[in-house]
Amino acid sequence: MATLEGDWGGGAIWRVTSGTFPSNAYICEADVPGGCILIDAGLDGPAIDAEMAERGLRPYQVFCTHGHFDHAGSASFFQKKYDCQIFMHKADARTLKSSNFLLMVLRIPQKVDMPEVTYIEDGFRIDIAGQPLTYMPTPGHTPGSCVLEFGSAWFTGDTLYSRGVGLSAMPGEDAEMLKESIHSLWDGLTAERIIYPGHGNSADGATICRENRALLKFLGLIEV
Repeated sequence: MATLEGDWGGGAIWRVTSGTFPSNAYICEADVPGGCILIDAGLDGPAIDAEMAERGLRPYQVFCTHGHFDHAGSASFFQKKYDCQIFMHKADARTLKSSNFLLMVLRIPQKVDMPEVTYIEDGFRIDIAGQPLTYMPTPGHTPGSCVLEFGSAWFTGDTLYSRGVGLSAMPGEDAEMLKESIHSLWDGLTAERIIYPGHGNSADGATICRENRALLKFLGLIEV
């Protein structure tokens, strides 16, 4: 079931949490062909697609915060059905290609097809209905993890949560690099900036800085 989360400044944002390994996919309404873009494709494409269809939407493009299967696993589904262009940072090409191996290791009885990805580099920006969507590299959770800035929204994948820290002991994870990446975002975590994470609930940046004690401990900003 989709939950209305907010507005990026040019259209509504709905969150769909689905799949055997639940993660958040975000449907962002915009003045583009099909009426929306999709941020993170999740692991249950048909369920996400059904929520779009209920609102008379189809995805124009798909933007992945990183290459893990629970965020990009259904990218191929949408590409095959709607001829969507898929965007991801080039440093996560290997992460994406390891999806089926990780699913096997985690004993999740699913397989994903590999999409044709448009791999982007640091500083990538694209116009969406007159508004830039910008990839902000935040390596640490994976080598190619990024925060996507779209209007007033930051889609943070597994880099930044409203509660807890995105450490999962997955291959390619680097805790010290994750700390550096989050520190680089810190000044932008204001009350006006809404954070839409890959898992869990959304929150404004100031609330996260104040109330996410696990994060503050991880960053060394408070004592144990």
